[in-house]
Amino acid sequence: MRPLVRVRRTTPFDPHFLDRSPLLWPLHDATARIRPLCDFPSCEALGRVFGGPMSEAPVVFERAIPRGRRRETLEPSMLYDGRIAIGRRVPTRANCWHDFLNALVWGTFPRSKQALHSRQHRAIAARIEPGARVLPPTRTRELDALALLDEGGVIVSADDPEPLKKALRFDTHSDRASASHGSVSTGVLRNAIASGQAEAIVFGHAIFESLVLGVAPAAVAAFVRPRGAPNEPLGALDRALADALGDSARFGTPTELCRVELNEVAAGAVISQRTR
Repeated sequence: MRPLVRVRRTTPFDPHFLDRSPLLWPLHDATARIRPLCDFPSCEALGRVFGGPMSEAPVVFERAIPRGRRRETLEPSMLYDGRIAIGRRVPTRANCWHDFLNALVWGTFPRSKQALHSRQHRAIAARIEPGARVLPPTRTRELDALALLDEGGVIVSADDPEPLKKALRFDTHSDRASASHGSVSTGVLRNAIASGQAEAIVFGHAIFESLVLGVAPAAVAAFVRPRGAPNEPLGALDRALADALGDSARFGTPTELCRVELNEVAAGAVISQRTR
């Protein structure tokens, strides 16, 4: 069993979970909408993460039903992404940190989440042959990129994004060399954040779960974009990422994302706060 799964199953609910890391700050508003919290909220309560009338919520959270062992013909609209893209319903497991934090990300970045799952649905549906009972054994490079963003994405807004992307991609493609000789780009993101030239905000719900449970995330990848203005509102970031996801020429491969270290994001944010 993977460490994160084991910890997930054994960690009880903590109503003060947001205090476990300063990087959890984007989820504060969505969490406030469903307080008071003394345990994992029900699917119905999770619907309040969006604010406003429940009837206007972009999706509804519903209790996830385990799939039976019998393999029936695959219907794309009934798969996870299809239920979201077509039915606007998000299957959600009860008492599950992973799905709880996913709901909070929905409440924080609703446009991006809808765009991401709609695109994943289209990409998956295009690969299912009529009468198929199982999905293809491997994902496409596009699906790899989308899954990486969904689970381990960080939005990096930079004044001059191209040099930053180039440096971070160099770091990504030189893992073997950096293991023994060090990488010239180590600290690039931390320094960019600390100097006020960039900002980084966690998007991936698996990263948020790792921060809450104290387990290192499996992967962290940055979507680097031009910064509109310092301290852009979350709504502006949501629209920017949703627009990028709506461009079929983007996110065709994981190499379009930049691998980063979460401790660099955290360290840069702390240094930046101290210098303001």
